[in-house]
Amino acid sequence: MSSEQLLEAIRANELKFDKDVNLTLTPLTQTYHTSLKPDTHPMVYQLYPSTCYAYDLLRYGGLANIQRAADILEVVLERQDKDASRATYGIWPYNYEESLDEMDRPDWNMADFHGKKLVLILKNYAESLPVALVEQIREAIYHACQAIIRRNVGPHYTNIAIMGAFVTLVGGELLGDNEIRSYGEQRLERFHEFTSGVGTFTEYNSPCYSPIAIEELDSIYQESASHAAVTLAEQLLDIAWEMIAKHFHPATGEWGGPYSRSYYTLMTEREKHFLGNALNKESMGIQCPEKYYAYFSSNAERYFIEPTMMAAEAGFQNYATTYQNEKLSLGSYTIGSMWNQRRNLLGFVDVGGKKVFVQLQFLKDGKDFCSAIYTGVQSRKQVLFGFNLATDNGAWHQELDVINGKFQANDLRIRLLLGGELEELELPTVVEGKSLTTMLGEDTQLRVDAVLEESDYGALEVAVERSENELHLDYVIYAGEERAFDFHAIQKAVWLFALSLGEADNTLSAVDVQLGANSVTATIGAQEEQMSITVPIAPGKTWDFYRNNRVQLPQNLHESVQ
Repeated sequence: MSSEQLLEAIRANELKFDKDVNLTLTPLTQTYHTSLKPDTHPMVYQLYPSTCYAYDLLRYGGLANIQRAADILEVVLERQDKDASRATYGIWPYNYEESLDEMDRPDWNMADFHGKKLVLILKNYAESLPVALVEQIREAIYHACQAIIRRNVGPHYTNIAIMGAFVTLVGGELLGDNEIRSYGEQRLERFHEFTSGVGTFTEYNSPCYSPIAIEELDSIYQESASHAAVTLAEQLLDIAWEMIAKHFHPATGEWGGPYSRSYYTLMTEREKHFLGNALNKESMGIQCPEKYYAYFSSNAERYFIEPTMMAAEAGFQNYATTYQNEKLSLGSYTIGSMWNQRRNLLGFVDVGGKKVFVQLQFLKDGKDFCSAIYTGVQSRKQVLFGFNLATDNGAWHQELDVINGKFQANDLRIRLLLGGELEELELPTVVEGKSLTTMLGEDTQLRVDAVLEESDYGALEVAVERSENELHLDYVIYAGEERAFDFHAIQKAVWLFALSLGEADNTLSAVDVQLGANSVTATIGAQEEQMSITVPIAPGKTWDFYRNNRVQLPQNLHESVQ
C-alpha cells in the first residue's frame, strides 16, 4: 500500500471514528457468528476494523495518529477473553456491543486476525507507544497464540493455517517464547508439506482469500528471523502466484473460475488493487513474480486440470478444470455443495468489450442452497453436471444453518445466472422443450439442456426472466404456496444437465443416459473428449456423495495440462 493509499484509508476511517468510544462505527454486514441483527443494530462498533485502523495510524506516524492508535488499542485489548479456563480463551468478539457469550458461535479466527496486527505493531512500532500499553499488547499476543495452538487448525484451512503460523512464529520470536515459536515453524512446515503434496491450495483459487494467503506468506517472508520459515514462505508464494496467474482471464479482466470461496462473482476493487499493485513494478509492497506476467496479458488458449484435495486424507478427490480463450473463460469442479460462497461452475464472456458472467446456482426461496450437491465434469467448452439432495446439510450454511433435509419453502429451482455489464445487451434466449439457448453477442452461444429429471417432485418447469442487470435461465422444481420438504421421505431426486459455452455454431454433443436401479450414468463426447458422471438417484448424506459420486475425466484434459 502506497502512502497515498494509506492516507486515503485513514481518512475514510476518520469519518467513522467515534471519539467517545475510541472505535470505528460501521454498518452491520456480518451474517455469520454475530447475534446482532441489522434491524436492531444497523450500526456497530467493530473491533477488528478498529485494530486495522490503529495499525494504519501507526504506519503513517505523527503524534496525533499515534495517540489515537493507543486509545483504540486500549479498548480493543480490553475485549479479549484472557481467562484460560474458558473455551473462548484468547479470542475477541466481532463487535463492542456484544460479548463472546452473547454471540451466535464466536469466531476463533479472531485470535489470528487480531493477533497478526498486534504482532506487527509490537515488532515495528513498540517504541512509539506507552510502556504499559506495550506490555498489554505482549500479553494479548500470548493469549492469542495459546488460542491458536489450542485450536490447531489443519493445513486445509489455507488462510488461517498460514496466518496462525505467522502469529505464533513471529509472535514467539518477539515474546522470546521458544515453545510458541517452534509451534509456528512446525505449523508452516506442515502446511508446506501438505500444499506441495496437493500441488495447490485446498482453499483453491479464491479471489477473496488467495490475496490474504499471499499477504500472510509475505509477512512471514518479511518479518520472521527463521531462515527455514522464510524459504518455505517463498516457495509457497510461488505456488499461490501460479494459481492466480493461470486463472486470470485477460479478455474480460476477471479472475476465472472455479472458486472454492468467494463473496462476489466479479472482482472487487480490493482484488483489482491487489493485482494492479502486484503487477506494477513501480509500486511498493507485494510483487507478482515476473515469470507469471505473461498470463495476465496473453489471450492464448488455456486448458488444464488440477486436483484440489489430499485424497488419502479426505477419502475423495475434487478436480478443478479451467478452459480459456480470447473470448471466454469456463471453469468447473467435479464435486461440491451449492453454498453461496462457492462457484462450482462459472464462466466469463467478453461481449463486445462488456463482461458477462454465467454462474450456476441451486436456490431455495431465492438463496443459494448448500443441501444441493453438485457433480460435474468438463471438456473444454462443455460441462456435464448433475445435482443430488443431501439429508444432513444446511440451507445457506453447512454448519450454522443445519436443516438435515427438512424445511419449509415456497420455491426451489436450478438457475443459470447471467450478470455483469448487461444493461445494453439484448441476450436473446430460445426455449425448446428443456433446452435453453442464449446468444451473448453475435458469436458466443450459451446452451443448457436438461437431459434427465428423476424426481418425486415432478417435472421441471422452464422459466426465463430478464431484468436490467440479470438474466435468469431457470429450471423450476417447485414454486407456489409454502410447503414442507423432507428429503428423507422421497426415493428419487436427481437432475442432469449438459452445458456448452462457445461459438454460435457450436453444437452440444448428445448425452447417453443409463438409468440403473439405484444410480444413473450420463456420458457425453467421443474418443478423447468422452466424459461421464455416475450419481445416485435417491437423496443421501453429503460425504457419501463426495466419496461415492463418480466422474470419468476426458483424456484430452490430461494431454492439455499446462
